[in-house]
This record gives sequence, C-alpha cells and structure tokens, in this order.
Amino acid sequence: MENSLELSGAEARHLSASLRLEIGQSVELFDGSGACAVALVTHIKKNRISLDVQQVFHEPPRSQRRIIIAAAIAKTDRFDGLIGKCTELGVDRICPVRFERTVKLAQGPKISQRYKNLAVAAAKQCRRLHLPVIDPPCSLPQCLAHIMSEYPRHRIIFGSLDPHAAPLINVSFDDWDVIAFIGPEGGLTPRETDILGQNNAQPIRITDTVLRIETAALAAAAILTAQRQSH
Repeated sequence: MENSLELSGAEARHLSASLRLEIGQSVELFDGSGACAVALVTHIKKNRISLDVQQVFHEPPRSQRRIIIAAAIAKTDRFDGLIGKCTELGVDRICPVRFERTVKLAQGPKISQRYKNLAVAAAKQCRRLHLPVIDPPCSLPQCLAHIMSEYPRHRIIFGSLDPHAAPLINVSFDDWDVIAFIGPEGGLTPRETDILGQNNAQPIRITDTVLRIETAALAAAAILTAQRQSH
C-alpha cells in the first residue's frame, strides 16, 4: 500500500456520513489479499477522504487445509446469506454449482459482482484479511475439473442421506484441502452421484434430517473450519 491514499465514492461517504470520522482519527484498511494498514484521516470531503498510512501488516495466504464449499445455487436472498456466512467462517473458496435439478437462476457479470460485494462486506465485519475466491456459476463437471486441478492435494466429500455415510464430524482430513459439494434440495441425480464417485468423493452426513442448501453449506463450513482450528 502507498503512504498516502484517497478514498472516494461509497467508502468515503460511509466513513464521513455514517461513521462521522474526523481529521486525526485512525481507520483500518485491507485489500482482500492479506494486507492490512492503519491510517490517519488527514482531509475530509463529502465524497473524498485523504489518509496517511502509519503501519502495514501482511498475513500470508493459507497453503494447506483449505476449505472449498461447492454448493447448489439457491434463490438470491438465500445464496446471499450463504456467501456472507461462509466468508465469516473462513471458507477459502465458494463455487456456485448448477446441478441438474437446480432451478434456473440469474448468472453473468452482475451476479458475480454481487457475490464479491457480499464477501467484502462480510470480511469487513469479521476482520478477515483474505477474501474467499468466488467462482462464476458452473456445472458439476466444470467445477470438478478446475477445482481438482487447482487443489491437487484434495479430498472430496458430498452431502448424503445414506444412513451408512460417515458423520462429517468424525471424518479427519489431516493436511489435505477439502472440497465439499452440497447438492440441490431435489437431491443429486444418479448421474451426478456417479460422477462424484468416479472422482473418489466420499458421502458424508451432517444430520439425519433433510437440510436446505444454505443450512447444509453453513453446517459443513462450521464443522470443517472448527476442525481446522483445532489443529
């Protein structure tokens, strides 16, 4: 980060109008890639705030035990909540997946920007320095192809109602990256189950009840991040 910075637009309006910052007060800034700075306010206008950077800290990116939630796309407000809460919990990547039984939903640059904005807002609230990677919506085969290539040391799990599936809370992943697939509420098709099986995906159970997409995603994220924190 530079020694002198200027904020404009929505960020400046939020600091000046909502938080009512004054000259000489300090603020924290982050870039979403691990850098955090403490800066002093030196000049304030309605849509512009000048800052003098005092200190800069860097948090290295995680290189193992990364958590990837690949979830079926739910309706807008529900998936919005999934993005925000997974960001708060510390999920490293979120992949919106179009399964065969996924209801047709919005996609394109606007929805991708919306997801990013939600992650930024959640990261500010929880003081997280690294934003999660959020992929554009894609099909199950597309998701598997690019995720497996980017995380070669991985283990894949997927939600199942099979009573013989292992409870997620009892599964250990050591130092591997974990890719967790959460299917649609209509369930995975036999073809999708076969695709996951062909890629050595392990069926797991969270509870004995049928969960909504966002509930299953958040429960899986909470269990996985808690397990990671305990090591």
